Amino acid sequence: MRAALGSLRGRVALVATLTVALVLLLVGAVTLASFSARESDRIDQGLMDRPAPDVARALGGPAGPGSPPGDRGSSGAGGGPDQPFGPPALRPQGEFVRLIVDGQAASGVNVPKGLTLTDKPGLRTVKTDGSKFRTLTREVGPGTLVEVGVDLAESEARIAELRNRLLLIGLAGVLLVAALSWWLSGLALRPLARLRDAAGEVSSTDDLSNRVDPGASPVEIEELTASINAMLARLETSAGATEEALSATRRFAGDAGHELRTPMTALQANLGAIRRNPDLKPEERTAVLEGMERDADRMMRMLGTLQTLARGDSAAALPRESVEMAALAGGAIESARRRHPAITWKVEVPSGEVEARGWPDGLRAMVDNLLENAARHGKPEGKVTLTLADKGGSVTITVDDDGPGIPPEHRDRIFERFERGDASGAEGSGLGLSLVRQQAKLHGGDVIVGESESGGARFTVTIRSDSTASPLRP
Repeated sequence: MRAALGSLRGRVALVATLTVALVLLLVGAVTLASFSARESDRIDQGLMDRPAPDVARALGGPAGPGSPPGDRGSSGAGGGPDQPFGPPALRPQGEFVRLIVDGQAASGVNVPKGLTLTDKPGLRTVKTDGSKFRTLTREVGPGTLVEVGVDLAESEARIAELRNRLLLIGLAGVLLVAALSWWLSGLALRPLARLRDAAGEVSSTDDLSNRVDPGASPVEIEELTASINAMLARLETSAGATEEALSATRRFAGDAGHELRTPMTALQANLGAIRRNPDLKPEERTAVLEGMERDADRMMRMLGTLQTLARGDSAAALPRESVEMAALAGGAIESARRRHPAITWKVEVPSGEVEARGWPDGLRAMVDNLLENAARHGKPEGKVTLTLADKGGSVTITVDDDGPGIPPEHRDRIFERFERGDASGAEGSGLGLSLVRQQAKLHGGDVIVGESESGGARFTVTIRSDSTASPLRP
């Protein structure tokens, strides 16, 4: 029982039953009150229809105001139950009459014992010996009153019978409504049960791409289904982002272990050489320390690149702000010039500001790696040109070098992680171009490889400059 009332179906049926019960109670109360009022009016009207002068004359009183009193009979003040008075029309069953003269009962017929006297004309309801009476007192002469009364037992019995019938009918109606409400609420909630079963099937699997089909359902069920599907879509997106973040973390750990092994091995070997040969010549010790410094610098750069790649893979909570690309390109050129002073660096930017909205650290790492790649794979004392252009809604960054270029069949493969192309002996982690493509895509664009005017490689990155198209999360 408790489980049934705790269900939506049980609550709907209960509310419907209570509503109907309240309506039936109100209707019954109004009906009973109306019937009682009609009964009271009928009795009062019957009392008023009794001819007071005739009653008074039959009891030995005056016929009306100013009439001399006649023979008042021999019944005395109490009036005997067998004393006749007047024609039969004046003696309806259950009635009593009484003549009151100067405040005393002069005569009467069927007067109940213990009935109090009254000295005022009008209607009243009195109780005596456990019975209830309705009386009408009227004046028929100076100091003379005629009281006509009727027992209310029959009227109250009719009222009680109607009340009992209303209670039985109301109880039967409430039980019928309860059964119908339970049945009809089950029919009305059947689409919700189907929705529950469909949602249960989705929750029993690990595939969040499943959606709930509302079928032919009411508008409310369709709206609830749409909300559930929207929630599933958000959960799917959230689960995908979480999986991407975990995958990026695992990839970062694997990449770091893979790429740091070589410089760590070289660093360990150099440390061992210094420890085992304390008498190394100064120039040899300096060469070993310089090699260790290069290995440490390489590891730091590699860790920075791996960290940027990992954050880009997860794309979680990356800050997004307006970036002045001309200033960013100029800073990247100056940093590259200090690392590779033998290279001739050239930058071409528009005269006005070129702004893009995105992740500043990611954009700077992207440009740095483009320039570093050009310096490493161009001529030893060659020339690298960076060109920045505002295309109206997008920004292009082009980097040209004068190296051997990249064959068309290798231009897609070079963006894979740890891919160094044919220059296997060149320094570098093989992660720079992967980071370039990743950041370009995160900023709503991509990178393509072509041939520069000098025959070397040309990398052209296009990013969206407006904030609405950026897939980065705020």
